Amino acid sequence: KKMKFIKLLIVGLVQGITIWPEPASFKTKNEKIKVGRLRFAYSGRSTIVKEAFLRYSDQIFSHGITGVPRVQVYVEIEDENSELGSKMNESYIVNMKTNEIFISSKTQWGILRALESLSQLFEYDAGDETYYLTLSEIQDEPRFSHRGLLIDSGRHFLNVKTIKAMIDSMAYVKLNVLHWHLTEDQSFSMPSWQFPELSLNGSFSAKERYSHYDIKDIVQYAKLRGIRVIPEFDMPGHTSSWRNSHPEIFATGCLDPDSRGAFDPAKNQTFELISALFHHDWFYLFPDAWLHLGSDEVPTTCWNNSIDLAFMELHNLSSFNNLFAYFVNSVVDIALQDNKKQHIILWDEAFTSGSPDPNKTIIQIWHDDVTNSVLDAGFQVIYSPSSAWYLDHLDTNWTDRYTLNIPDSVLGGEACAWGETMDPSDIEATVWPSLAAVAERLWSPLHLTLNLTTAESRLRQFRCILLDRGVRAEPVGLAGRTAPTGPGSCLYSD
Repeated sequence: KKMKFIKLLIVGLVQGITIWPEPASFKTKNEKIKVGRLRFAYSGRSTIVKEAFLRYSDQIFSHGITGVPRVQVYVEIEDENSELGSKMNESYIVNMKTNEIFISSKTQWGILRALESLSQLFEYDAGDETYYLTLSEIQDEPRFSHRGLLIDSGRHFLNVKTIKAMIDSMAYVKLNVLHWHLTEDQSFSMPSWQFPELSLNGSFSAKERYSHYDIKDIVQYAKLRGIRVIPEFDMPGHTSSWRNSHPEIFATGCLDPDSRGAFDPAKNQTFELISALFHHDWFYLFPDAWLHLGSDEVPTTCWNNSIDLAFMELHNLSSFNNLFAYFVNSVVDIALQDNKKQHIILWDEAFTSGSPDPNKTIIQIWHDDVTNSVLDAGFQVIYSPSSAWYLDHLDTNWTDRYTLNIPDSVLGGEACAWGETMDPSDIEATVWPSLAAVAERLWSPLHLTLNLTTAESRLRQFRCILLDRGVRAEPVGLAGRTAPTGPGSCLYSD
């Protein structure tokens, strides 16, 4: 009986209208109107906005369109040509009247965020088969410009449908970066026109490879939802799958199939192959100005051989860390030869064991204890502390992810869905609703994210939205990837 009372209390708490993530300013007018359909009044040319109208209309009226009453939606955009990138403006304003909704933004990307907020304000009453909209006023903008999710298709292959579904759900919480960890020790599924043998010999199977069409399709699909795709080609470590077809670019100390491999900085062909892949292959598929080159967890013992030791002596490199820095700085310069690439992202080992240039590189933090040192050295930072924002850490509760202290001076952050124990069968239940906690902390003003009780009631309601939209979000409050413990509502199925 006590448990039933608690559940009823929670249901009572979450019945109010809410938007996730919490907007900077959100005022309801204590008035609900019936809506049969929306008519968008937009005379601009943005196909991104036009396609979003169709997509959100289908999503809002998922139980069918009654047609009456019709509400007019007026859309105003200052700059329809704003590029998808690190400096895009995502602020927006929504004002509602009885028969009219006004949405304005400086860019098309802000319109996408506005439509998502608007969609969460609709309620469907199955009793009278009617849609209701709570009239509201919203003024909103993100706290941080970089808000992302890392997915890992190197340890388990993620098919195109799975990635697109993840992109859809990312848009529901206004994330704007898909960090795609593509190559790993275990597999190489990335296509190449020049070196097709890389995926032919490096993938798990013939069915677990991407085509060039797949990559372009995913990048475009994400763009239509205001999400950048930043690929990660981890090197010089986490590269053993490359060894299946190009052993000549590996250090002789790690050619054994049972060992973790590392590229050999002493060989010119190592950099020639990387350069060819970047400039004549992969950069055509990934147009974003940022590129991730990993540089973490390198087995430097691979370089303890006569060839690399002689190279180190010739170039006055006194340690394997110096050789590592030589490699990292070389591949960064190779990537930046493309004038469309502006910054290279590296994991924090590139800072602690190397000497990257803060004018060329961005450091992604996963060891939280080095954050201040990296910031003090003048680097731009993406925050992804493994202690709280690694989503494959199943014992980490959403509250730990939500209450993490985020330094004000970082670009933003990413939650990381590493793929050791994640594949298409369980990725959504692993990621959601924990990812929503991270997303709100990256979007909403700090003062609106200090009350855990309020946040929990809102998160339970948002989980119901996710389930309604087909996202397999696990119950709030349980360990990661956990099924409901018994019968109950989506609000309290833990």
